[in-house]
Amino acid sequence: MKTLLLSTIQKPLGIDNELCTKNIQAEMYHAQVTLAQDVFSLRAHCSGWGLEFIAANLESPTTVLHYPSERMFIREIKKNYDFVGISFVMCTFPKARRLCELIRKYAPQSKIVLGGYGTVLGECDQYGDYVCREEGVNFLKRILEEEEVSTFKTPDIVRKISILSVTNRSEAIISVGLGCSRGCDFCCTSHFFHERYIPLLKTGKELNEAMLRIDSKNSTIRNFGIVDEDFLAPRERSLEMATLNALEVDKPILFSCLTSLKSLSQYTIEQLLSMGLFGAWAGIESQQAKYSKLKDINPPEMFRTLQEAGISMLASMIIGFDWHDKQTVENDFQYLLSVHPTLSQLMIYSPCPQTPLFRKYQNEDRLLEIPYLKRDGFHLLFKHPHFSAEQLEKLLMELFHREYEELGPSIFRIQDVQLQGYNYLEGTVNPQFIARRRENKRLCLDIYPLLKTGITKAPSTKVRNQLIDLKQRTEHTFQISRSDKIKGNLAPVLYYISKLKTFLDLKPTVKTEKHTYNQNLKIH
Repeated sequence: MKTLLLSTIQKPLGIDNELCTKNIQAEMYHAQVTLAQDVFSLRAHCSGWGLEFIAANLESPTTVLHYPSERMFIREIKKNYDFVGISFVMCTFPKARRLCELIRKYAPQSKIVLGGYGTVLGECDQYGDYVCREEGVNFLKRILEEEEVSTFKTPDIVRKISILSVTNRSEAIISVGLGCSRGCDFCCTSHFFHERYIPLLKTGKELNEAMLRIDSKNSTIRNFGIVDEDFLAPRERSLEMATLNALEVDKPILFSCLTSLKSLSQYTIEQLLSMGLFGAWAGIESQQAKYSKLKDINPPEMFRTLQEAGISMLASMIIGFDWHDKQTVENDFQYLLSVHPTLSQLMIYSPCPQTPLFRKYQNEDRLLEIPYLKRDGFHLLFKHPHFSAEQLEKLLMELFHREYEELGPSIFRIQDVQLQGYNYLEGTVNPQFIARRRENKRLCLDIYPLLKTGITKAPSTKVRNQLIDLKQRTEHTFQISRSDKIKGNLAPVLYYISKLKTFLDLKPTVKTEKHTYNQNLKIH
């Protein structure tokens, strides 16, 4: 059989050099959401989930590398693999190109397969022997001369989420679908798959079975992060999943996902709680945006209703629409604050190849020559009628800091939502909801010891008062244990250790991982 090596791009990450910038990191929260929240920023490394999914569904001997150093990568490719696959996005193309150069130099017999959303760049074709611009499992099966499949296996992938260098919770990652039918003009994900949705897990039963199969070990819950652009869009699948997930009372299922407010509006709060929705990431973009996913939707009301029920909400906002000047950006920022999101992502409107937005700006001769490594959502890629690149990029970072000063650390917003969810379910006789209420309490009290430090180190008087109120409401609702009080007294130590690490520029180093599949098979 043929042998295959699959790899992410190489470390180091998060530094400024010819291949990388400080924005290119193996994290999502700290890189794009809580980056201005100082040491209260949520930390969680994202490995190459798609590569693990592909490897788990192949028959050929396959090795997966996550964030190798160049030295380790060279050592691995010298093992004479038949194929070496590299996954990347646009801003990491320079790193992927460097790995291709290493393969040609140290493993010239290996065929290079390039994949990921970075393959929207036509330039890729001159570096790879094969370029995957479709679902990756069956693409590779054809190359490896394996029989294609329509039903997929889900690998065991777990990531840890930490705050102040202490792990708060772990979640298993499940890849559920590719693409999106919404077709927003800027969305690479949607247009990469030609505005089609490709389900990897097609039914609610398959979803439920995937969740039950993964070992949650000693946890009191089954906690999942769903990889899917608009997970809750297929209503029939979600309702079937809700019925099955509701049966898990002893160890309830909770999950977070990307979705849209339009998709969320299909369900009652009871249905969302029954399926186990813990957190949702949805775009509000701009008050003036006319996307179908926002038609007939009242975001402030939806966010309030969902968070009152204990569902955390991450809101995405875009700056850089043509109608944006200083005043209209401010209007949209106040709109973002009005939904009082648990977490916020702010990005610059970015034309990605193959999208309608890219074609529009190309036809208008408005695209700027920007290095690939800066095509990351933090840099302006086109001529804007009201902002220079420097002005808009500076404004973006100012908004991140202002959001923090207005709403405070997201970790305490999560606590607040859990407290609201606990009170929302008061008096319930539903066994599943009783179990969920127990988890609301547990997570709320897990975060509580950090509150005293959060109050002392609050970014503004407004936030300090909000956190004092949260502390009082928590103490009124729950009896605080002696151990939680002791933890609260120790929290400042963790705070100053984290501050020292920041001062010394000791960034959390992304861990290199190596996983193997089908290694007991006979190789040609």
